[in-house]
Amino acid sequence: MRYLFLLLFCTTVFSQNIAIDSISYDYFYKNELQTIVRLKKELTNKKHNALKQLKIAELYANINCEDSAYATYYNVFEKENKRKTLNDEQYKDLLFQLHRTESSKHNYEKDRRFFLKELQWASKNDASDKWFAKIEYENFKDIFEDSSKYKVAFEKIKTIQKTNFYKTNDAFRALTLLGLGNLYTSLRQYELSEKALNESLLLARKNNDLLHQTYTLINLGVNERVRGNYKKALFYLNQTDTLSNKKYRIKISRIVAFQKLLAYEGLNDTIAAKKQEKLYDKLDSLVNDFAKNSNFYEIDVKFQTKEKDLKIKQLDDLENRFVRNKIVYGVLIFLVFLLALYSFIRWKKVDRTKRILALEKEKAERATKETSEELETVKKKSIIEHIVLKNKSKVYLDDLLYIRADDHYLELITKNKKETTRGSLKEIATQLPPNFIRCHKSYIVNTNLIKTDNTKEIIMQNNDIIPTSKNYRKL
Repeated sequence: MRYLFLLLFCTTVFSQNIAIDSISYDYFYKNELQTIVRLKKELTNKKHNALKQLKIAELYANINCEDSAYATYYNVFEKENKRKTLNDEQYKDLLFQLHRTESSKHNYEKDRRFFLKELQWASKNDASDKWFAKIEYENFKDIFEDSSKYKVAFEKIKTIQKTNFYKTNDAFRALTLLGLGNLYTSLRQYELSEKALNESLLLARKNNDLLHQTYTLINLGVNERVRGNYKKALFYLNQTDTLSNKKYRIKISRIVAFQKLLAYEGLNDTIAAKKQEKLYDKLDSLVNDFAKNSNFYEIDVKFQTKEKDLKIKQLDDLENRFVRNKIVYGVLIFLVFLLALYSFIRWKKVDRTKRILALEKEKAERATKETSEELETVKKKSIIEHIVLKNKSKVYLDDLLYIRADDHYLELITKNKKETTRGSLKEIATQLPPNFIRCHKSYIVNTNLIKTDNTKEIIMQNNDIIPTSKNYRKL
């Protein structure tokens, strides 16, 4: 049952007793991953095909592989700047997708907006206000994240609603109304939010836009949860399980699980809340794990290996041409001697180069294997629930805030207690998963339980202040 369509994901996981630990990217995206592999094979040793590469990038984005999607989009962008094969509208859409993919990444800097500026310049003389409206909505999203600028965000929405593209394009109007509904919820104007979101939902259903229907139902649930209407919030959130949306399913399922968790906590239903918490933790670990490990060695080491294979093939072809030309060398004895000598010297160089490349290829393949083993080690650490100290005490990692070194002893500070044991930070760090980072020569902190931080210190969820050092800090 693991690969059945996940039309009712959350319900299926619990009602059919599918083990949460068995859920993987293959569980969600087997067909999409197979399609990506097929399209990549079709592009092997062929000329630049922008449309096919854009399809691969779109598939990567749909399965939450933002790094791979961004790399593929950017590859098309670079080649299109050298030799344009897309029409103007397709090129503008490429710039827009690059911006959206880049801005969805965790460490995105809003001040950059490089591709959005490129799109603004490319569309400045358009007769249509389509791209103006889309660019304004992207700017609205950035402004909306700053709670001190809600008034500015509201004015930005009003500007968008005056455009002809908003008035004539149902899909964009549904998107804009979704943003307006979110803004009203933040302003605690719940009735206006519900009205805007219901209008957005009707448009999404009219367009048969399953992704937008999902987002709108989630936001209707959030609006009701914030109002304290927990049962009505669950009514909206449960409706998302009935939609066969295939895009961004892991991240969307994680959002839904978290909102259900909050709603069940509001209803004091601890059993249902615990189930949603377990589901959320599994989905969150999937998203974080894939974000950290997504194709980085495929892009680097495997690419180098393929290049070296190509060079070896080219050298083999060169060597074969020398063999075929031996008949010609036999015509003139003097030239045979000279050319044979030349061929021998050249062959030695080629052979040496081949052996060097083969050695480098072997090293690259070994690096790939080592990297894979390291990734497996990281994955195993990420599922450890607790560690056992030398005094046989168990410390659960979800509750462990930070560890402080004091001479030859360690203090482990959890949410509820403090444990002391003999040892060193270097020794205990080998037992911890990647979310535990050494930020100072005397401290290791749990990045999942950080309240706030700056360049000089970190404040944990229990309000303890932890110093940081530039020699250690890598948050």
